[in-house]
Amino acid sequence: MTEEAERHPPRPRSIEKAAEDRLRILWRDGTVAEYDVADLRRACPCASCVDEWTGERTLDPAAVPNSVRPIRVEPVGRYAIRIIWDDGHDTGIYSFAYLRRLAGSNPEPDEENPGLHGRGV
Repeated sequence: MTEEAERHPPRPRSIEKAAEDRLRILWRDGTVAEYDVADLRRACPCASCVDEWTGERTLDPAAVPNSVRPIRVEPVGRYAIRIIWDDGHDTGIYSFAYLRRLAGSNPEPDEENPGLHGRGV
């Protein structure tokens, strides 16, 4: 993501459940990104999951079951979403810039590794 795109990331056109274990975001620039919800939970950027001073991830990925599901997705201003999870976690605020970075980490869907990915349409 360019520095300009980081400062002014595209906003979602829609956020929807793509499957029981997948969240889909259609961005206003036409990009479609799908996220494995368990991987999204493991990538939570909140202070309970990431050390505020070092940036080191403190959440043990093994502690998040593959069966975790979002209960609700709420907007946070015009810059992020908050996801309330069925494991009781509800403090993660996922900025649109962060979600775009996550989607860009694996630009093409991969049958062997169906985690976070995004693809243009």
